[in-house]
Amino acid sequence: MDDHDIRQGAIDTLLHAPAERGRVGLVARASLAGRTSDSAFSHYLAAVDAAVDAHPPPFDAPRYSAIYEHASSDAQWLAISLMTNAEREGDGAKRLWSLAACATDPAQRALLKKHAVDESRHALAYLTLLDLVFPGAVTPEFRAELDTLSPKFSMKQEVAAIPDSPYARLPELDDYVQMNIAEIRTTLHHLMQRHALQAHCPDAQWPRVQRVLDSLLLDELDHVGYTAELIESLGGGDDAAGTDRTRALYTKRLDDFNAITRDELERLVFD
Repeated sequence: MDDHDIRQGAIDTLLHAPAERGRVGLVARASLAGRTSDSAFSHYLAAVDAAVDAHPPPFDAPRYSAIYEHASSDAQWLAISLMTNAEREGDGAKRLWSLAACATDPAQRALLKKHAVDESRHALAYLTLLDLVFPGAVTPEFRAELDTLSPKFSMKQEVAAIPDSPYARLPELDDYVQMNIAEIRTTLHHLMQRHALQAHCPDAQWPRVQRVLDSLLLDELDHVGYTAELIESLGGGDDAAGTDRTRALYTKRLDDFNAITRDELERLVFD
């Protein structure tokens, strides 16, 4: 089985997973498909599982999916959410670009740069989804402005820190833990978004929309996977104290993300 088949198998597994708890660990493991055996990521996976047991994430629960399904049944809400996604991806690209510029390890620098380029492209991909699913939803003038949400980074460019960016600093294990959790959360959000978009999409456009979505999902899994590798390598390896610190850090950061998600859910329910 080649890498393409392995990656496609990981996507199929996620797309058919029920919308209930347990998908955080599923995404973490799917992201490692084709990289090496699970045993090579034993410390990372133990950290993920311990964090989820201690603080079950609300973004991996049926209530979250139900609230999202209700909100996304409103075409205007879903169209706005695509624009919001584009904005977030563009902002994320700039943060990663600054981190990459300050990374002293060549391998980390290259991985962060690729991630920044991916997110820069994702900003435009979400706008493509807006065009395909909701044609004419925004004026041509505003649509042109939306394109500026992407910094349009490329691998041919030299990375340089964004002026005054708080991310213009040496990346640390904590950064990769937060990225990993954020990318898992984004992957789960993507799975819900896919079903929502299909409900609104003109039938003739769905094949194109599906190709964009598949590309986005592959990238998200790649981002989870590479940050998992860095967490495994930077988190203490076989040193028991290092492993404990990694678990504690991952648990703390998942708890932080849970609090953010609960705040978002409250606004979504009561706005």
